[in-house]
Order: sequence, then C-alpha cells, then structure tokens
Amino acid sequence: MHEEQAGGAGGAREAREALASADAVASRMRGGNRRPGPLVFLLGLAMTLMTAAYGLFIEPSAPAAVPVLLLVPFFGLVIHTATRPVLPRHHRTLYALTTTAGAAVYSLTVTLGTAFFSGEALWWVPAAVLCGLPFFVIGALGRRAARTPGAGT
Repeated sequence: MHEEQAGGAGGAREAREALASADAVASRMRGGNRRPGPLVFLLGLAMTLMTAAYGLFIEPSAPAAVPVLLLVPFFGLVIHTATRPVLPRHHRTLYALTTTAGAAVYSLTVTLGTAFFSGEALWWVPAAVLCGLPFFVIGALGRRAARTPGAGT
C-alpha cells in the first residue's frame, strides 16, 4: 500500500515536470509569433499609400511596369505569412485566401482605374484602402492569435 502511494506521488511529480516542460516548449514556439502585427500593418499602410499615389499622381504618365513595383508589399505579405513557424489551426488557409483576394482587388483596381478613372480620387482612395485591407486583416488575426493562450496548436 505504501509503495503504491509512493509510486503515485512519483507519477504525479513526473506528470508535473512533463507539463512544465511542455509549457516551456509551447512558450518558445509561440515566441516566434509574438510581434507579427507591426510589420504587416506597415506593409498595409505602404500598399494603401503606394496605390493611391499611383492612381492620383503618377498613373497618367507612368510606364506600364510601374504597377508591378507596387506588388512589393504583397510579396512581403506572402513571405511573412508563409514563414510563420506556428499558426493557429486553419490560419495558413485563411492567410492564403486573404492574400489572393487582396491581389484580385489590386488587379481590378489598377486595371479598371487606369482604363476608366485616371486621377479620380473617388476611385483611387477607396480602392487603395481596399488594397490595404488584407494586410490589416492578417495583422489583426496575428495579433489576436499571439495573445491567445495555446495559439500555436
């Protein structure tokens, strides 16, 4: 009887040590996702400002290759979301869909804006905000996930 109690106490101690070890590993893994928001928000701001500047100031006289340069923030977003070491369940799919939708909005904005709304603030300002929206959504999701306990699972 005393041996069972001693074995039970040793088993409880081993369980506590295993839980502490698992918590330490989970904390280290989540550490890679602690500050995802500021970079993504800055990329979104850059995308919004660059798109608006292109449409309002540069577009009428710009070469056709300039809109491709405006995709640099999207490349940054793709790299950021693809290199997250730990993500909450289904976030990688959500990030891919959000980025794809953002690229589609950007393509429509530049294509239609260049053809029909050259220099028109009523087109370019809301469209630029929509182009930056995927960045802000992903940044907000990342910040929420970083604050949620167990977000790396």
